[in-house]
Amino acid sequence: MSSGISALSSFLLIRTVPKVGNCMRHHLTHLRAMDLLMAFLSVISVSLVCARWWGHSEWSPQTLQLFYDVDSLICYFFLAHFAYGWVRAPNRMAFFKANWFYLPGSLPMVEQLRWARLIQLWRVYQLLRDRPDLLGMFRRERNETTLSGILFLFFLLLGVGSGVMYWLETGQPGSLIQTPYDAFWWTLVTLSTVGYGDLVPKTEEGRFVASLLILFGVGLFGALSGFMASLFVHPGKTNDDTTLWRRQQSEQQAQLLQELKALRAEVRALQQK
Repeated sequence: MSSGISALSSFLLIRTVPKVGNCMRHHLTHLRAMDLLMAFLSVISVSLVCARWWGHSEWSPQTLQLFYDVDSLICYFFLAHFAYGWVRAPNRMAFFKANWFYLPGSLPMVEQLRWARLIQLWRVYQLLRDRPDLLGMFRRERNETTLSGILFLFFLLLGVGSGVMYWLETGQPGSLIQTPYDAFWWTLVTLSTVGYGDLVPKTEEGRFVASLLILFGVGLFGALSGFMASLFVHPGKTNDDTTLWRRQQSEQQAQLLQELKALRAEVRALQQK
């Protein structure tokens, strides 16, 4: 009798799987670390568009142009992410049909279409509303989580560093960083550990910020180098945790099917009596 109850509970569990499956098919996939990065960049992009449209009286023309150029770079990043997902998709036509509406907001030549980035935010909101296991997701998808974290820190430091350096250095006597483009270029060169030396901060506050960005840049690109090296050293073992998780899921499904067969056999035996 206990085995029959166990099998019945397994049968009811299996009947609930299609509902979850429909939800997953509606969102195409479960929440991933790269989705959170895309949501962060979508917020940045929408903020830049708002600043360009309604901030003409508060920002200089050079600053507004920098906002446009940075937003265009984000567009190219979105296009690269879409192309990567399309190439890796098992069914490319199905992937395109389900994700084509992300493309309008990724076109760098039409600024009005960039409001479509809100679709990306809505999708992530729907996935977060289901209260996913974020820690479990980070453990299963370590490679994607590591890459997303590195890119998130890079974009964050690039934006914050440029703004702080421009605020500290502009208008100061003898300072070489006088425009938003100068601050952005200096921060990019510093974080990438290239260090051309064409622009350097002159104030004590600016040099303090520069020392912090140098340390962060070295650590950031060191982590990126280690991540890329691990992919080349173990090309066939890039996602062991995901493989183990899928294997466990397959074993659980096989066990449920066995219990369901036992339940059917028990029901037939009762009917024959």
